[in-house]
Amino acid sequence: MEEEVMNQQGMMSAEVQPTSTPDDTQQRLVGLLGDRVENNLQNLNDEEMQLITQLNIPQFRDFMSKVFGPEFGIIMETRIPQPQPVSQPSGSPAPTTGEGMMTQPPSQ
Repeated sequence: MEEEVMNQQGMMSAEVQPTSTPDDTQQRLVGLLGDRVENNLQNLNDEEMQLITQLNIPQFRDFMSKVFGPEFGIIMETRIPQPQPVSQPSGSPAPTTGEGMMTQPPSQ
């Protein structure tokens, strides 16, 4: 009798194998949540959109992924616009006129 119960349990556990791997589940979750994020982005005003774009940097994504899980960073990276790199002007900086600059050391 015990053998029969063990065989049934063994068979049952074999039949209850998950049909998807954790990676598949994570990808589906990222897809579903990513779609929702894209829809929510359409409701942001220009200032809010600029803010979320500025926050979409690796350091912030990594930090928030530690708090909310790895899906957070993946969704930010794939669904939110990346900030544009700030270009530095080429050449040397423009010369200053010296207005407002101290020409003598302060007296003691």
